[in-house]
Amino acid sequence: MARQHSVALAAVLALAALFAGSTGRASAQALQRLTVEAFDLSADTAQPRVDVAFHLIVRLHVREPVTAISNLELPILAQLELLGDERSVETNSAGTEYHETITVVAHRTGTLMIGPATLQAIDARNGHAEEFYTNGLTLEVAGETLQPLVQTESAAVRALAWSARAALWIGGIACVGAVITLIFLRRPPPVVSAPAIPPPAPEPASPSPHDRLRDALTVLRAQRSRAAAVAVRAAVWQLMGASEGETLADVLRRPAATDPRVAAVLRSLERAAFTYDDDLDAAVAAACTALEELQ
Repeated sequence: MARQHSVALAAVLALAALFAGSTGRASAQALQRLTVEAFDLSADTAQPRVDVAFHLIVRLHVREPVTAISNLELPILAQLELLGDERSVETNSAGTEYHETITVVAHRTGTLMIGPATLQAIDARNGHAEEFYTNGLTLEVAGETLQPLVQTESAAVRALAWSARAALWIGGIACVGAVITLIFLRRPPPVVSAPAIPPPAPEPASPSPHDRLRDALTVLRAQRSRAAAVAVRAAVWQLMGASEGETLADVLRRPAATDPRVAAVLRSLERAAFTYDDDLDAAVAAACTALEELQ
């Protein structure tokens, strides 16, 4: 009987090992086998201007000739407004060159820190699954500068002389007018009744939070694009009383986010605004569903 139990236990352990091995192989097969020779993140300017669009560039060079790059994640750009991105893949005798240009705009001045982009792939050098990282970026967002008003000394002197002559003429005219008034104007001035001022028109009532959420859902249903998702996310952030510089974790700590439906809307909009292109349609659909739950 003890021998039968030992045989059964050994069979169970063998099946478990076989299942674990097949699961690991399936996960590895989902990753591309690549030799990463260059992977970096840059910007077309080190000092972007506030409210002026600039570009972030992700560059990847691999030795293998491939038609697409999978499992590449862009950095989270919560402090920036995302305006769009463009991708290109070029293959030649040296391998494959991948470029992704992301158009963004900053609405606040100060230091802007951008984390690295990541790539998950099988390293062709050793056959192991690896996660590759680009460098991060630190940019200084500057405001608009005002050009000083430059005046020459001669212009200032001419202006001062003209002001003095004008003051003398105005003073003389005022004196003559005062004398004429005292001599000839004996009658009291006629009483002129002031025209009635109509009451101010009532201001239109501002839309309620429910109306604003309904409008956001209408926009997202109609456009289903990343730009629409970014705009709707900003509107919901404002409705929550959050500033543009706050992260998703900051907004989720607000009292209104204790409602699971509100938290689901915040998370789904964050995904739709910053996910990769292949997941965009599903992310926008999930955001629409979450907004519908609040109607």
